[in-house]
Amino acid sequence: MPSFLRKTLGIGISFILVAGLTWTCLGISGGSERYVTACLSGENIWDIILNDYVVLRMRCPNGGMSPEERAICVAERLERAIATANCEDIKPAVEEGSLGVVIGTDHIATADVRHAEINGSTCYELALEWANNLRLALGGFSLPKGDTNHLVSFDSVSSHGVYVGQASWYGGYWNGRLTANGEIYDEMSLTAAHRTLPFESIVRVTNLSCGKQVVVRINNRGPYIDGRVIDLSKAAAKAIDLISPGITDVAIEVIAEGS
Repeated sequence: MPSFLRKTLGIGISFILVAGLTWTCLGISGGSERYVTACLSGENIWDIILNDYVVLRMRCPNGGMSPEERAICVAERLERAIATANCEDIKPAVEEGSLGVVIGTDHIATADVRHAEINGSTCYELALEWANNLRLALGGFSLPKGDTNHLVSFDSVSSHGVYVGQASWYGGYWNGRLTANGEIYDEMSLTAAHRTLPFESIVRVTNLSCGKQVVVRINNRGPYIDGRVIDLSKAAAKAIDLISPGITDVAIEVIAEGS
């Protein structure tokens, strides 16, 4: 066989092998209108495909699972959920220490920090992007960016739900002074000031940039600067990487209401 034919044949075989590796798919199941599969689309990169749309992409390990294991797990959850899902049930959510995507009350995927960094986004923005990809793949409409009213929480007190606003922190001059509920302010305690929540309310605060969370007790009033909704103690601010920026967008869940 002429050398150029052998070379051409070798290139062709290599291409087929690479193509086979690039699109190794694990079919999960589904009907004619709702089909879910997990595919290897690159070196250790797994795509979750819904109705021919790439809706999520797993690049990093998380929770003790490899990207492949995460992709298969997400695809299986998705396949179960979409059997009875309505597009409006698909939303970004705050769930037990992380941001992610839910369909109704079913957890689908966690938007972890490493994936958000790769995407050049925050954990919340990634969760919203994934949710919108799912909604569009099922023929629905995407949720608007900048409107966080769609964010859900399964742990908040129902009368308060979950809401988004800017958090700041205070210490220094205020440390050792009386708070509005009559106790001495300790900047190294996990407390916070809020304008209206009852004292002794327990609040979980999630930094939407990095996903870090802290649980605080309301013992003071404030902040009194427009646009800010909660003032954290120094210790609480440190826990969610708020010290350096001073202000950041957070999700606030009231998980126990004071009296």
